[in-house]
Amino acid sequence: MMLNIYTSPERIAFEKSLTYYQSAYFQSQTYNQFTAYSTEQLFLPLDIIGESAISIPKSPFGSVVLIDHAADLQTFISEVKKDLKEKGVSELVIHHPCEIYKDYPAVNVLEKLGAQLLFNDSNQHILLNEKWEDTIHQMQVRKLKALQDEGFTFRKMEKDELETAYKFLAVCRQTQGLQINIGWEHLQKLSEKLPGKYECFGVFREGKISALCISVNVTEDVAYYYLPATSPMFRNQSPMVMLIAGMVEHYRDEGYKYLDLGVSSIEGRTQETLKIFKERMGGVSTTKPTLKFLL
Repeated sequence: MMLNIYTSPERIAFEKSLTYYQSAYFQSQTYNQFTAYSTEQLFLPLDIIGESAISIPKSPFGSVVLIDHAADLQTFISEVKKDLKEKGVSELVIHHPCEIYKDYPAVNVLEKLGAQLLFNDSNQHILLNEKWEDTIHQMQVRKLKALQDEGFTFRKMEKDELETAYKFLAVCRQTQGLQINIGWEHLQKLSEKLPGKYECFGVFREGKISALCISVNVTEDVAYYYLPATSPMFRNQSPMVMLIAGMVEHYRDEGYKYLDLGVSSIEGRTQETLKIFKERMGGVSTTKPTLKFLL
């Protein structure tokens, strides 16, 4: 097997429709020690931190991409492990996506090749079909009607409103004692390098933002509910219900199949309130596994 090894994201020739695997995405990140491996059928980008090699640690997920599902994955993993071991690495950690992403090996295949399951995160997604309205909880239906009656409106925000959206997110997170896991300059760079991949949606009342979400168009089928936030002023009205409903309608009209609502857990520990909210919005629960190969 001819294994290509990249030590700089600037040299990567690989392109895939997945946003998190485009050259521009890699080049916008900062790394401790970037390393990527590829053949004609497979691709795996990593960052080496100490004795751990981690699949794109700053991304929502990362794993081996299957360019060809008939690829020799066993030999590829063996060759990757051999090279990493020579670099002083003792473990390979894979943040695998949930099952709606089709360009990846099945979890049981990785386990057969020696991967150990570290934990499963709870992940929710919405099927963007004509039956979505029948899947949401009646409580959410009543909240949506109340929001409409109270003058709340949903719209897709313009590209030049991204900085305003980011500042809103930062203030909302600060009120919760939290920080955004991406800086403004980094988000701006991603938006510029990957045009059309990062979008923003908001719910407004009398010109004021009540809730918004920056999304990522990850594949032709999947949009990711990436950075959501609700203003403390409007939390009691639950504008996030209208926001998700509006995003469902938008992405359904655009021909997407799934809205990935992301995880409702931290390293396998479920956040029940968040999980229940997503399920009441019609979210289907699956798992998002993190696995480890010992070298």
